[in-house]
Amino acid sequence: MVATAPCHVPVVEVYVTERLDVACLPAVRPVLDAVVRLRPDRLVLDVAGCATIDAAGIGLLLDVHRDMWRAGARLTLRAPTPRLRRILRIARV
Repeated sequence: MVATAPCHVPVVEVYVTERLDVACLPAVRPVLDAVVRLRPDRLVLDVAGCATIDAAGIGLLLDVHRDMWRAGARLTLRAPTPRLRRILRIARV
């Protein structure tokens, strides 16, 4: 039997190129769940290509943030558009 060292994933980057809404959740949630299972130290979501977000998308981000926090890791949003930043600020996220 060969012993292998556990794999350490320091950072995972995911690029969001569509809007984050209820219609996209069936495609996006499994990807983000798989990333969280990798247990990276930091997950970077590049949202520069995300035009807008709805309540379901905000809920998804909060779920991922909570999962990362419980694992002692961090979720970072990179390059939110002014519109996306405004929506998140109004939602107090």
